Amino acid sequence: MVDETSSKKDDVTKGTVDGSEVNERPEKEAAEADETVEQVAATSYDTGDSASLETQLEELKEALLRSQADIQNGRRRAERDIENAHKYAIEKFIKDLLAVLDSMDRALELATTTDGFDMAMLEGTQMTHKLLLDTVSRHGVEAIDPVGERFDPQQHQAMSMVESEDQEPNTVTAVMQKGYKLEGRVIRAAMVVVTRPKAN
Repeated sequence: MVDETSSKKDDVTKGTVDGSEVNERPEKEAAEADETVEQVAATSYDTGDSASLETQLEELKEALLRSQADIQNGRRRAERDIENAHKYAIEKFIKDLLAVLDSMDRALELATTTDGFDMAMLEGTQMTHKLLLDTVSRHGVEAIDPVGERFDPQQHQAMSMVESEDQEPNTVTAVMQKGYKLEGRVIRAAMVVVTRPKAN
């Protein structure tokens, strides 16, 4: 099996599915691979190569195996690209929607810390917020709200550090802005405050 990164047939024709590039015609790789087999056969006989028929047969078998490997690699790439295109097709839309979720988070935080806030309005906002979260969750969106967790640079962005005697160093002690994942992939890191050892 030829490693797909070493294949010379990577310049396949591409199209787009919902804004993501995918390989539409892995068959082109198969056609080019077949041409390679034909060229090997033609060269062996047209140039009057003195190699034995067994050697020529082995060369043709190797060329055939290479062409089959290229076809399989092309199909796998096409399938993977199509799957990713379908899975992450709504990524741009979700990123635009995050501003709405952020605004609702701030509104709820303000409502719960303001004396005399209209409770009916607070309950309505909470219900709307939950409905929105449930809706995006059904489409593979997950919030990153890591208070109390260990800092993870793959999912968190440290905005500041504070000394703490109660928590281990590199623990997320506060979230300034939630992060979000789409189908397990981080589309926005959470902005966090991280603890550090108390200075002596």
